[in-house]
Amino acid sequence: MDAQPLRRCALLALVVMFVLAGCSPLPTQEATMSKAQTDQAAANKQVMHKFIELFQTGKWDDFSQVVAADCVLHYPGGVDVVGLDAMQAGWQVFYGALGNIKATPHAEISEGDILMEFYTFEATYTGDYMGRQVTNVPIKYNQVEMVRITDGRIVEWWVEMDRLWMAEQLGFELKPK
Repeated sequence: MDAQPLRRCALLALVVMFVLAGCSPLPTQEATMSKAQTDQAAANKQVMHKFIELFQTGKWDDFSQVVAADCVLHYPGGVDVVGLDAMQAGWQVFYGALGNIKATPHAEISEGDILMEFYTFEATYTGDYMGRQVTNVPIKYNQVEMVRITDGRIVEWWVEMDRLWMAEQLGFELKPK
């Protein structure tokens, strides 16, 4: 028996195996990790979208669906608010004066348990602002938020907002000392 055709068959079988292996790769750890990261990013975005929906519709009693009871909110200037109840009380003071709130998202970035959002908020302000009564003044301001999400709830939150722009719209002027 001639060994040459047998070698050709074996070589052809190897080539076919390599081609088929290249066409349908087995899941790798990297591909599995990438899927998990994609799933985490999508879940993070759903949590924040739900919060914004509840916020805009005034369903603040339902915040516990997406915010942990012991969440820590970090405001500019080193002010920390601890706990959902304390956060809601603070928000009621500031956001209670805003009517017709609309949040327009511009960008979302999610990696691991962190989500960053950039919004423009628009509303009508009626109430006290820094000791001055303001009535039906339309405002628009930008806000950047970074949240850490665990088990489908926000557990830590950082907020930066353009309060100067908002104050100017409410009639305040920045004057040098």
